[in-house]
Amino acid sequence: MLLRKSLLALAVAAFALPSVFAEETENPFKNAKVGDYAIYKMEGKVGVGGMNFEMSGTVTQTVIEKDDKKVVLEIETDIPGLPVKPPKQKQEIDLTKPFDPAKMAAGGGGGLPGGAEIKFEKGKSGKEKVKVGGKEYETNWETIIGKAKLPEPIGDMEMNIKTWMSKDVGLGGMVKMEMKSNLMDMVMELKETGSKK
Repeated sequence: MLLRKSLLALAVAAFALPSVFAEETENPFKNAKVGDYAIYKMEGKVGVGGMNFEMSGTVTQTVIEKDDKKVVLEIETDIPGLPVKPPKQKQEIDLTKPFDPAKMAAGGGGGLPGGAEIKFEKGKSGKEKVKVGGKEYETNWETIIGKAKLPEPIGDMEMNIKTWMSKDVGLGGMVKMEMKSNLMDMVMELKETGSKK
């Protein structure tokens, strides 16, 4: 369970990676409102420590609290077939500081185990039209290289991540994310976005 939780935490951190490297310096969650949500469809294959499995499900981010200084997200992962449903996570994002997705993975409800380290660096970028969920988006894509040091039995993880971002999508703007690594491959696509209020 620790393995799956840790790998899911890395995927959740990838939601906002492009925001860190974007030219805009404003926190991508600054304009979020309570009730705003984004649901992502997730498909992945994992192979680590002699375990190989596929996972398919959804990840939902919902703004549950907001003021001038912080946004609190509730992150719910639903993967049918897991023996235990992952608990909902709460993630507090400080709006007074630049957004740091590594903190989203390593602490404050992100789910990585103690002693984990994660670093990201920007790769290539471009523009592309992407169709997901029956809708076409004008996107800016970026590649990101990540390295994570995770406790055994997981070990070191090297990631190549490509994300497609659109200003037409709230909560960080992610339309699609592909992650390939030595431990797992994952694709996340926007399924639905809106406001519950």
